[in-house]
Amino acid sequence: MTNFIKNYFPYLLPLLLIFSRSIADITIVLISVSFLYFSYKSLGWEWLKEKWFCFAMVFAIYCLTINSSMSINSLESISYSIFFFRWPIFAMALSYWVLSDLESLKKFLFSTTIILIFLIFDTWWQFIFGKDIFGFEVYLTDPLRLTGPFKDNPHIGAWISKIVALPPLFLILYDKIKTQKHQNYFIYSFFIISTILFLTVFITGERMALLLILASIFIIFVGLIFDGALSIKKVSLLFTCSLLSIIVFSYFFPNVTDRAFFSTIDKIVNWKTSDYGLIWHGAYDVWMQSPFFGVGLHKYKEACDLLIPGTLSLNLSDFSCGMHPHNISLQLLTETGAIGFLLFYLIIFTLAISSLKVYFERKLWLSSALVFNVIFTCFLPIASNTSFFSNKYGALVWLLVGVMLATNRLFSKSI
Repeated sequence: MTNFIKNYFPYLLPLLLIFSRSIADITIVLISVSFLYFSYKSLGWEWLKEKWFCFAMVFAIYCLTINSSMSINSLESISYSIFFFRWPIFAMALSYWVLSDLESLKKFLFSTTIILIFLIFDTWWQFIFGKDIFGFEVYLTDPLRLTGPFKDNPHIGAWISKIVALPPLFLILYDKIKTQKHQNYFIYSFFIISTILFLTVFITGERMALLLILASIFIIFVGLIFDGALSIKKVSLLFTCSLLSIIVFSYFFPNVTDRAFFSTIDKIVNWKTSDYGLIWHGAYDVWMQSPFFGVGLHKYKEACDLLIPGTLSLNLSDFSCGMHPHNISLQLLTETGAIGFLLFYLIIFTLAISSLKVYFERKLWLSSALVFNVIFTCFLPIASNTSFFSNKYGALVWLLVGVMLATNRLFSKSI
């Protein structure tokens, strides 16, 4: 079992977690249970001492007890509260067991990079030919949205904007980047890859994903500047080339540009009357029904339907409120209340401080940027997203956290 996990499982992990919700959930549960068993048999319980994990347990216990007792459906909230325990345990399993050595991490990041390349290729194939390589057609909206290999799920841009945070983490452990020859190669590659990534998310028609990928590029860009890897001359030249490529592409595809750029500006300017604004306003009203303790984990839809039946429709076919408020902060506030919101972001604050501390102390600004980018991508409070507690989205988020923690531990061991 241990040999299989070290030799082959890192290659399989991205496939198991990204393409199937049910397989992802089974994989996470099996990893978490196996990790607890091996901790008992041989690994030990050192990981229980990490502060962010302790706060995660406090949050989970709060949801299991106080929040569930206040829920509009206590039994269902209790079951979802129990399920939450698997996420932080899964992240710890990656850090202390599955990806605890450099070779396993290399295998995982290699596999992730191959999958990322495939997602980019499949997205462009669908954009050009109207169908992806599996025959999945574009999502029927105006303008059309892309799905890539996810069939009826038009969130390929969101997946790419998150997965892309994983491969760069390996640079933290790659000493050769410090030499001038490799540094120049990396910088030119960074601008080329950034342009491709931006355009890929650009054609998907996903506004928030586009903002996230821009923010990720900017964060890494700032890290490069503070690391002294970029001169003003290089920045000006490479940025101009990237910008010209994007402008030329935008000119030839005005419908895509309108969806990605102009409609985004319109949504921001007219936020209160936009669909996002209406959804978030409705979520605020739901939160106000139980501001301290929330309506119960995974109970947003029922609470919204009871409060405002039919007026804040995300699913127009049945004229009901959506399954979630499309924002992590509002989901936490509505379902777990202000107390749950504060407890959860105490987890994230502690995780960020403990992860960034070792790099800040050594003034490793690029490494700091790469780690911060993972936290930013996963837990940005104002981001629009699918349900944070859903199996598929949660699997990707806690996968990123686990890989980041594994990278941090390996770096700490090497110094």
